[in-house]
Amino acid sequence: MNYSNFVAKSLPALLLGTVLFLQPNIAQANEMSPNIMSQCSAGYFCVWSGTNFTGQFQRIAATNSYRGITLTATKSYYNNRMQRTWLHSDPSGGGSSLCINPGAAKANTSGWQAEAEAAYLATVTSC
Repeated sequence: MNYSNFVAKSLPALLLGTVLFLQPNIAQANEMSPNIMSQCSAGYFCVWSGTNFTGQFQRIAATNSYRGITLTATKSYYNNRMQRTWLHSDPSGGGSSLCINPGAAKANTSGWQAEAEAAYLATVTSC
């Protein structure tokens, strides 16, 4: 088999594998809330004041700096980015922290996460 035929036959399978690898996170987010994707556009880290992606809503897009979470609570979140996001208990990035992989969502936070005060949107892809 020559190189052109190999690439022509292998590339679609490789691309399909990539799509299948990324798809479960999107499907998981859609199952948790019908409007999670409409509220949290691609490229954003989003937090909600209520569980199951309800209540007040905040989108954060700036990278490489700590951004304050202005909600009274952080009861659910969705990282609709291709890079990781750090959730912090302190507004300046100190205290407890949690690394959130791309596509990850949590419908019901507890402990310090429910009162998180900052997010750091990194440019590195995974935790």
